[in-house]
Amino acid sequence: AIFLSALGLGITIGFGIHDATYEDAHSLTGIITLVSRLTALAGTYLVLISLLMIARIPWVEKSVGFDKLVAYHRKLGPIVLYFITIHVVTVILAYARADQRSFWSELNTLVFEYEWMLPAAIAFILFVVIAVTSAKSSRKKLKYEHWWFIHLVSYIAIALAFMHQILTGSLFIFNELARDWWIALYIYTVFAMLMWRFLLPLARSVRHQLRVDHVESEGEGVVSVYIRGRNLDRIHARGGNFFGWRFLTKGIWSQAHPYSLSSTPTQSMMRITVKNLGDHSLALSKIQPGVRVLIEGPYGIMTAQRAIGEKILLVAGGVGITPLRALLQDFPKSAQIDLIYRVIKREDIVLKSELDEIDKSEKIRIHYLVGPPEKFPMRPEELLELIPHISECDVFVCGPLGLAKIVRHSVEALGVPSSKFHSEAFAFQAD
Repeated sequence: AIFLSALGLGITIGFGIHDATYEDAHSLTGIITLVSRLTALAGTYLVLISLLMIARIPWVEKSVGFDKLVAYHRKLGPIVLYFITIHVVTVILAYARADQRSFWSELNTLVFEYEWMLPAAIAFILFVVIAVTSAKSSRKKLKYEHWWFIHLVSYIAIALAFMHQILTGSLFIFNELARDWWIALYIYTVFAMLMWRFLLPLARSVRHQLRVDHVESEGEGVVSVYIRGRNLDRIHARGGNFFGWRFLTKGIWSQAHPYSLSSTPTQSMMRITVKNLGDHSLALSKIQPGVRVLIEGPYGIMTAQRAIGEKILLVAGGVGITPLRALLQDFPKSAQIDLIYRVIKREDIVLKSELDEIDKSEKIRIHYLVGPPEKFPMRPEELLELIPHISECDVFVCGPLGLAKIVRHSVEALGVPSSKFHSEAFAFQAD
């Protein structure tokens, strides 16, 4: 996927360089124009790649991992904005020099007198808004629902910018092959988004007739939602997988949120266990039986099939126990499993009755670490005392990002190779 993306970028930039003239390289106005053209090509191409990263294309998601794709998508955001900003500034400068006018006068002329430039200017403003609200500091202040809505604006921005590229870009006006390549990129991106983010999930949801069966309280601020359906085994979901869930009821129908399975699906039932962390998760505690459910997925590569050996260590923090609870069911019966579950208060232990029942197995040991994080910092010597054979284990971690980083550092210090460390981040990432 990375190789193909880089190849596509090379082809795109290659068209821009091939179109350059002698004057472009030997005059200041020409150089500014060339910079404008290349940054426009690179920025827009990377916008399309960033959309493909979150298009849920199955072979890409399974080979890279959903959490990594979302991380790459976020990292591309500032780069895209830099390229597009440079394009906007340099194209105005180039036209201003050619027309011997001021920067602001040329800006006014371009936006209000050139074909499709006003929509392009609006698109640029929208990109700036999206970039600002996607910054880490902004995401912390925004509710997920508001952030998600603002993020949808990116599709409008990309659509608004398309026509000015095709109709006013000299590269596409005079180079038919370049124009066909550009249009093909857009068509494939639209196809991928429609197919794997909307049409396929809709068809799957209708086929399996998913509805809320009932809701059970699992403790303070935690509920399990049971979703019934038909032939759910044909979805081929595994422990450790998660879905984007859309519950078609008032107030939350417009939003799909990522929740992990908290038990392996049966032919007629799936379960998610959710902690009250916002309006959506709070609404799930009050959802009524019979509500229709749409799903996207299954996603995630942190499954039992990733394990190399039969000695397994699972590490959970807080509600991160839910995918590991499902994962427990998928390991072979011969596996020797230890589960470390760290919570601040005993009341925070989720699915305790189930875990206590599992703990009775000779092959599975559960270690509850109850107290503030500083009481159990997960240093190498502490992990070694709990799990003497830890260097032989495949390690699966689900919880806060800080916990995953600490555990990874500690187990690597104890001799666990990176190929046997498995973690996936799910927080605030349903782009």
